[in-house]
Amino acid sequence: MDQAQSLREYMQRFNVQQQKNHSARMITITSGKGGVGKSNFTLNFALGLQSVGKKVVVLDLDLSTANINILMGITPRYSLVDVLNQEKQIWDVLEKGMEGIEYISGGFDIQDLLKLEQNTLSFFWSQIQELQTYADFILLDTGAGISKELVDFIVASDETIMVTTPEPTSIADSYAVIKTVHQYTKQSPRFQLVVNRAQSYREAVETSRVMKNACSNFLKLNLKTLGFLMEDAHVWKSVRSQTPFFISYPNCEASKNIKQIVYSFLPDLDEPSSVSTKGIRGFFEKILSVSKSL
Repeated sequence: MDQAQSLREYMQRFNVQQQKNHSARMITITSGKGGVGKSNFTLNFALGLQSVGKKVVVLDLDLSTANINILMGITPRYSLVDVLNQEKQIWDVLEKGMEGIEYISGGFDIQDLLKLEQNTLSFFWSQIQELQTYADFILLDTGAGISKELVDFIVASDETIMVTTPEPTSIADSYAVIKTVHQYTKQSPRFQLVVNRAQSYREAVETSRVMKNACSNFLKLNLKTLGFLMEDAHVWKSVRSQTPFFISYPNCEASKNIKQIVYSFLPDLDEPSSVSTKGIRGFFEKILSVSKSL
């Protein structure tokens, strides 16, 4: 990349920042178990949001099996670790994938933040701050299952999308994650449910009903259903070709489901909320405070 191109990209980012006066909304996307299509949903959901004019950055925090880049057939050059080590700036680790979707590979454990010296932490904060007004949404693709790090992410984020399938084990594991998070926060965490790989609309609705009833009866938690994705052979074809189905098969059922989920998701953002958007810096600061207290 020549200096002129670098300067043009910098000015584009600067102009975007100047036009925004709000903080990026932090959305954690997780699941109770692996193999439910969480990362695939995250990537295509990001593309869906981008298709209606939203600026999205995907932060791949699934340290065990980082899949966002694999789903696009791309190998990231850098990760947030390079920022932690003060070797790169945030714009250096911000990668561009298909259709210009932007993502950052995480590659670090929360404990890495806790070990940083003050001057290093200050540098990291200053870099993270750059994304504060750059994006409308930062989607956090986390690891599956219950872990202390996942609890930290969910508690610190503005809201969480739980991806499950109709399989009984997936439903049970998803509920276990919600229950665990509920035990560690004084406020009811904002969860929304996405049922993936449903064989029929009836099965998707029944899965949603089981989850909602369990959360309501045992946790006194109102779990909102964001949407459903039906089983679609085009999804598997897109995974094999390493091209998101929202791009390769824009008219398939799964892509139509993503569009419905996007339109269901966006109106909620206009509703008044007693909880202000934390932004990406607030997200990491909250993680540090939660990590020290749990």
